Amino acid sequence: MAASYILRRHEETVMVQGRYIISVDDGNAGLAAGLAGLGVLWLPEYMASEHVSRGELVPLFKEWQPDPIPLFIAFPPNRHVSAKLRVFIDWVVELMAQHAPVDE
Repeated sequence: MAASYILRRHEETVMVQGRYIISVDDGNAGLAAGLAGLGVLWLPEYMASEHVSRGELVPLFKEWQPDPIPLFIAFPPNRHVSAKLRVFIDWVVELMAQHAPVDE
């Protein structure tokens, strides 16, 4: 199978294609596969930085970025959001602002 990623650097765009024999949809599973030497992986910087600093992973395409991936929080529609849910939503927003800021 072939995987492709679109990367951007300022106004430039490039499509990176590769072949894979394993595919995961979980960052922790991808990290484990990469640390096991199973190939190239795509991770958020906050998940990889510790392993990069120890030399366990090597960053590729440092100047290139993928398009942002939207994050949604789904909850039942009510007239009022509970205090617990509001705290959780605010916490997720804060984490994303710290670890995955959007460059605009």
